[in-house]
Amino acid sequence: MPETLQQLSYPKEEWEIAKKYIAPAIKHQDLYLLEDVEAKIYDGTFQLWPGKQSAFITEVNYFPQKTTINLLFCGGKYEELEAMLPLIEEFARRIGATRFYGGGRPGWIKKIKHLGFKSENLISKDLEL
Repeated sequence: MPETLQQLSYPKEEWEIAKKYIAPAIKHQDLYLLEDVEAKIYDGTFQLWPGKQSAFITEVNYFPQKTTINLLFCGGKYEELEAMLPLIEEFARRIGATRFYGGGRPGWIKKIKHLGFKSENLISKDLEL
């Protein structure tokens, strides 16, 4: 794990403020509960990017050919989220990440296309146990 990831830590107060912005985004998926996100922030799996009126949650993924940043969850004031992206990009470059990816509602691409994001297709299938 790159040294920059090992050094990340977040005061509990930051999460207590940020989680009100992340909670609505959690409701649009079924992979994580809010408590799961909190646990993954504190075990170093996820990164918390708190703003004054918004927050991002990211995850670094290491693949054989690329390191990527998954923009997992965000919420709050859009203008602030957009302003936070250059900081996340700087972090990504420091750890050798060369791609952002993430999911979201279809309307997101209209808001972020001017930032260099593109739409890609995703497929899924739920399996019965």
